[in-house]
Amino acid sequence: MKIIHMADSHLGFSSYSRVDKNGCNLVEEMIYRGFEHAIDEIIRLRPDAVVHAGDVFHHVRPRIKPMYIFKRSLERLMGEGIPVIIISGNHDAPKGFTATSPFYIYEGMKGISIAHKYQYERFEIGDHHFHCIPFCLDPSDYANEFSKIERSGRDVLVMHGLVEALRNKKLRTVGEHELGDSLLKREFDYIALGHYHSQLRISENTWYSGSIEYFNFGESSDTKGMLSVDLETGKAEQIKVRPKYMIDHPSVDCTGLSSEEIAETLLELCDKDEIRDKMVRISLKNVNRAAYRNLDQARLNRLGAPAICLQIKKDFSDEAQKSDEPIDRFRLHEEFREFLEDEASRDQIPRAIKDEVILYGTDLIKKAVAARNTETLSAP
Repeated sequence: MKIIHMADSHLGFSSYSRVDKNGCNLVEEMIYRGFEHAIDEIIRLRPDAVVHAGDVFHHVRPRIKPMYIFKRSLERLMGEGIPVIIISGNHDAPKGFTATSPFYIYEGMKGISIAHKYQYERFEIGDHHFHCIPFCLDPSDYANEFSKIERSGRDVLVMHGLVEALRNKKLRTVGEHELGDSLLKREFDYIALGHYHSQLRISENTWYSGSIEYFNFGESSDTKGMLSVDLETGKAEQIKVRPKYMIDHPSVDCTGLSSEEIAETLLELCDKDEIRDKMVRISLKNVNRAAYRNLDQARLNRLGAPAICLQIKKDFSDEAQKSDEPIDRFRLHEEFREFLEDEASRDQIPRAIKDEVILYGTDLIKKAVAARNTETLSAP
């Protein structure tokens, strides 16, 4: 029996401020396309079953579009006679019994088996038993639910969480639970895990499939995709689904560089054809604060236009504080805008208020600069 193991699709995730001609977030739309491409690949491979190990959605209350995209994909697999097993993860599981799981809408679909009610469920496909432990409300519940398993000799375990061996890799997301290594038994033909976004073999029979997409620059070195698993031999083969579109450049030492020299460095790293439709981060260390402040921000914005996003991470040196290079106070509002854009890209500022905060803040800074000569400041 051959299965496809996938996880952490996070449908509905959006990031950065770039939108398409219809006003839709570019990253969100790219994730939808990537997921549908994964479904194309599954249909091409024609496995005996598909296992999704949690975090189908990014939000516990997904909007209509990600729910529709997922339903349409399930219907395509149903049409090809490929059964699907799904468990809820920490992102798409309600954190209490009073809320409704988004997965209720898919119950009753032919060939679709879903474990999402905080408890162990078993599904049979062919001659294998799939033992599913979805997201549980309390970390101690996993061991209790695991104790309900009665192995048949042809068994697959499906769970979502971070195994103890990876505790130093915590994502620090809501509901992130640690799975005890004692749950990873050799008696299972295969253990399919979700939550950790890198594709990783934990033990002889235990794998994280990783995510299909890149969600932060910590994943920039990963190869994204799914796993094709032969349950008879235990062999797991990587199935690449997405091209590498995240670039995290090695740090650039800017000691002693002027504004123009920093600009030239950025130009060299941002060839428009190489960064087109990619997520790019450039880390500058030992940057002269005044030199960076005096960069032409409009030029930098144009530089990153072909990319999905261009992040410039600055590490200002102590020497920069003592620089004699004059500060152009008339560009302070541009620096403020760039700072907030960077914070919003890391989800430090709610996107719903980001534009309003930037507009208010930049306007206030402009008024403050203008008031320097008149000694007046009128702020609402």
